[in-house]
Parts: sequence; C-alpha cells; structure tokens
Amino acid sequence: MSERSQGRRFDRDYNVTTHAILFLSDLDPEMVGDAGAHATHYQAVPVIEFRAMIAALPPGAIEDSTFVDVGAGMGRALLLAAEHPFKQVVGVEISPALFEVACDNLKRAPREKRRCRDVRVVRADARMWRYPPGNLVVFMFNPFDGEALRVTIGSILHRPNPGTTWLLYHTPVEEAVLEEFPQWEPLGRSGGGSIYVAR
Repeated sequence: MSERSQGRRFDRDYNVTTHAILFLSDLDPEMVGDAGAHATHYQAVPVIEFRAMIAALPPGAIEDSTFVDVGAGMGRALLLAAEHPFKQVVGVEISPALFEVACDNLKRAPREKRRCRDVRVVRADARMWRYPPGNLVVFMFNPFDGEALRVTIGSILHRPNPGTTWLLYHTPVEEAVLEEFPQWEPLGRSGGGSIYVAR
C-alpha cells in the first residue's frame, strides 16, 4: 500500500483530516511571527514509519514518559502515539489554522483506539515552550531549520528536572545540529528517521 493510500485509510478509519501538504507561510503568516521563517512545511508522518520508530523504543520507555510532538500539524502523530500507554501525549503547534484542525481531529477520533487518556494540543512556539519535567519521548518530522532546531533542543535539554529524553527525528535534514549537543547518544535509524537518547 502506498504512503498516500495509507494516509487516506488512516483518515477514514479515524474520521479525521490529516493527509495534506501545506506551507505555514500560506496559512497564517501574520499569526506565527518569525517562526514562519524557520518552518518547513506541514506533511503528515507516514503511518507505518511512525509506528516503526515507536517500536524501536526500549521496553518501559513508553509507560514512563510523556510524548511531545514538536510541530503537531493536524495531529496524526498525536493520534498514533495515543495508541500507546504514554503518561500524556502533547502536540505543540504554532499555526492557528493547523491547531484548530488538530483540536477538531482529537474530538472526532474514536477514543476506543487510545491507550493514553490524556491527549492534548497546545498552540505555542516550540522553541520557547516549557517542556514538561521527567522522561520525554520527543517526536519531530523535520519541523524547521537548523537555527530553530538548535534553540528547541536547548529548551528540551535544559527543562527543569529532566529525566531520560528520547528523540525520534524523522527526515533528519538538520541532524548535524544534534552533534553540537554531547548529551545526545545516537541509537540508530528506524522508519525513515534517527533515534537518540539523552540521559
């Protein structure tokens, strides 16, 4: 089954709209400030590839962690993450238009598919958002350029009371930025992305 067919099937099964390719600058440029200059484009993560990255996490990492999707878009990764028993699933999205679609999708998606009961999306700049303490699984689908990634990674690593942080970086175009942070230990690749841990 092609990636496009998988996306459409996901939307049909979940009664949501996530399958699209959109540029942030075309949606609401006046509302996102300078973040729009650093953003790439919205494209929903391929379902099979996301599931492969989650499956690559070690046993116990999910149950003890909060999942954060940096650049949540329309919420597909949130719904897929909620199929697992994370303590909480949070999407961070700066675009008002995408935020509204993600909120609507969370309301419409069938709750019986969720093993995590606390699923939410917040409208915020991921560079400056207050990342929660404790263990995190952070997912990024190439959301922005190297400059914004550098600031975001700093915010994640320097949050209060950090625990173990797993980074699932799909389409890691700016992967060289991570080499600037010695805290990250590369664990390999899976599902079209790179996986790191900071302990």
